[in-house]
Amino acid sequence: MSEELTSLPGPAVPPRPEANFGYLFRLAHQRFRAVLASALEDLGLSAQDYGILSVFETRPELSTADLARITQVTRQTMHTSILSLEAAGLVERRAKNQRVVLVRPTSEGRERLAAATRRVRRVEHAVLDGLSREEERIVRTWLATVAVMTAGTEKTGAREERQ
Repeated sequence: MSEELTSLPGPAVPPRPEANFGYLFRLAHQRFRAVLASALEDLGLSAQDYGILSVFETRPELSTADLARITQVTRQTMHTSILSLEAAGLVERRAKNQRVVLVRPTSEGRERLAAATRRVRRVEHAVLDGLSREEERIVRTWLATVAVMTAGTEKTGAREERQ
């Protein structure tokens, strides 16, 4: 395992692969977020800040409501995050009309995003270390599938039926 992943304290006893799936999923997510937080800390960014800024890699500006929808947080949470990023000089806001405020990164925000993205890629590579390209493709495909699951589409009991 990469030093990047082992440098932070983890569980006293590693979980067994046979443990409850939800528990393993939660632990993996928490560990990934902790490593990301550590990698981004000296850039003055949280994982959430990075997530918001990364949306601007493909879009020049968006409304706060659109950002909230894309990042799956409430508009109130996004508003608070945008105010914080604006105070740090990483985004700027402009009124499109009386109801819509558009947000876009500043040049400092784009520079910070580029530096953060390099670090995030290193963390991702560390997580995927030891997997073949095919195994990585399978993991990524599975994660993308889980990410778009909606209520009612789960195949309850499907695994037991296959066995």
